[in-house]
Amino acid sequence: MKTIGIIAEYNPFHKGHEAQLRLLRERFGPDCRLVVALGGCFTQRGEAALFTKYARAEAAVRCGADLILELPLPWAASSAEGFARGGVGVLHALGCVDALAFGSECADLGKLAKIADLTADKAYDARLREALAGGVGYAAARQKALESLAGEALPELEARNDILGVEYLRALKARGSGIAPLPLPRFGEFPPASALRKKADFFPDLPEGAAEVFRREAALGRRAEGERLDAAILARLRSMTETELAALPGASEGLENRLKKASLTAGTVEELVAHTTTKRYPAARIRRMALAALLGIPAGLEKGTPPYLRVLGLNEKGAALLHDAHPALPVITKPADGRGEIFELEARACGIYALAFPDPAQRRGDMDYKATPFVLK
Repeated sequence: MKTIGIIAEYNPFHKGHEAQLRLLRERFGPDCRLVVALGGCFTQRGEAALFTKYARAEAAVRCGADLILELPLPWAASSAEGFARGGVGVLHALGCVDALAFGSECADLGKLAKIADLTADKAYDARLREALAGGVGYAAARQKALESLAGEALPELEARNDILGVEYLRALKARGSGIAPLPLPRFGEFPPASALRKKADFFPDLPEGAAEVFRREAALGRRAEGERLDAAILARLRSMTETELAALPGASEGLENRLKKASLTAGTVEELVAHTTTKRYPAARIRRMALAALLGIPAGLEKGTPPYLRVLGLNEKGAALLHDAHPALPVITKPADGRGEIFELEARACGIYALAFPDPAQRRGDMDYKATPFVLK
């Protein structure tokens, strides 16, 4: 019986995600176990997720996943490298995951592995520094450095899922993990989550099990509206000292000064990002820095790996998996068992996230201390 891991945000869970789970069942048999390391209430883009991690975990279990484990905030709201490190750390620590499945534009493990290996070339760091000195952003500099080593174009470095795939391979190798990477072709017939988030009504584009969960959350006033946090973000940035700004994740080369200056004139986070973004500093990096300021995420946490395995949702097969596994980290199934810096940081962030709900009655700050895993009987 194979156990397959997935690292995801499910923001929101859509028909392409459902098709991926179905494909894995077809490939590995109906008895295979599907485990997801799920990002929390804030995403890798530095934005509030549309729905809570508990609702997204419930949607995933109702639509075919067996066990949902939390990918804590410092990794969920990090760069591709940190996101991959955290997700691989969660799945590896479970101790029974055979393969890591991920969507890929090229779906060619050989090509992705070649790129991952190039990053370990002794000449890579020097060529990357040389490219960065030319004034281009990190992504463009990385592509230029790797293409110069490969001696050919590497279009995979321009595709978001392939970039993540390369980082998954690097993270697996760095951990010496026995988990096998498994790139899967993306289902082009389904709109991606980024397109769905732009629609006022995306429920018809979701599997019915997920749509039911998210309709319920929206009706209860728990569909997050990220712009509700704008004033808090700008207030925090305007009140921070130079030392505090310089300590933010991603701060370097005076970027923190650009961020502070923009915060004094911007009226929204969108304006803040527009005034700070350059070729060298992409919008996602700016959003993550602003989010880190609001939530109090210190630099460096993403360099490690998550210290616990928190269960967000499961079915009977997932419960049996947990019973049979020999995890290398503490397993948290109820909030009372949570403790430590990362858990407290996550809990505080969830309390701030609740301020993005349209219904004031739902904006409780103790959400993460009250929630229990969703169990599908």
